[in-house]
Amino acid sequence: MLRPILFALSLLTITSTHAACPPVRIGYMDQDRPPYWLGKGAEVPEPAGVAVDYLRAAAAATIPCQVQLVRLPAHRLRIALQTGAIDFLPIEERAELPPEVVLPRDRSGALDRNRAIRTSIIVLVRAADQLPADTFTPRYFQGRVMGVPYGAPYADALREAGIKVDEGGRDLESNVGKLKLKRVDGVALTVGAAGDMDQSVAERYGSEVVRLRVPLFSGNIWLATNPAYYAVHREQVEALWNWMSTHQNELSNLLNKYSRK
Repeated sequence: MLRPILFALSLLTITSTHAACPPVRIGYMDQDRPPYWLGKGAEVPEPAGVAVDYLRAAAAATIPCQVQLVRLPAHRLRIALQTGAIDFLPIEERAELPPEVVLPRDRSGALDRNRAIRTSIIVLVRAADQLPADTFTPRYFQGRVMGVPYGAPYADALREAGIKVDEGGRDLESNVGKLKLKRVDGVALTVGAAGDMDQSVAERYGSEVVRLRVPLFSGNIWLATNPAYYAVHREQVEALWNWMSTHQNELSNLLNKYSRK
């Protein structure tokens, strides 16, 4: 008799915990950008990608709730965060960050770059163009056309630097297609470390496409939330951001695991 009672109590505890702790919804783009985001569309594949595994690890270490991944088109993600359809969203650094999101701040109120993922904007080019690997990328591309993923936050910065921008490509595949057809002179991509995508590019495009050694510039990615979620879950959000500040090498560790597959 005691065992059924204990079992029933455990079910009540689980039900109560889930009711008090709804799923944490992390949104990200529905584009294929290996090795960080794998697959296309709304479905989350397995493996899901280095960046997805990193977000899962961060949430699991700091938030005692189920994590739900939500894939959406790039133009819908910020609206989803603003309206509360999702709770977190990776946001790349840009000249003007959206005012409707909450990002980690330091004691002076400035954006806390120690609690961000450091990034580089690299450039892929045609091997047939025989550009030196150490070409000074920002200068070379002045007046030339750079393909960037749709919605890339650094598009305006490229234009300001005198680079023509083609941001009609939805994903890596379509932009490299334009590169092969000579509709663009290079393809810009956000990576963690400069060489992170070398294996994926080599596996997909062989020796046709190469990476220039000098990135366009560096930046950061923060995991943003919205004011309503932050107000209710401030301690958990701050804990998640703090975890990111002490696990900067985790992306590289995960990348190595994907490289061995």
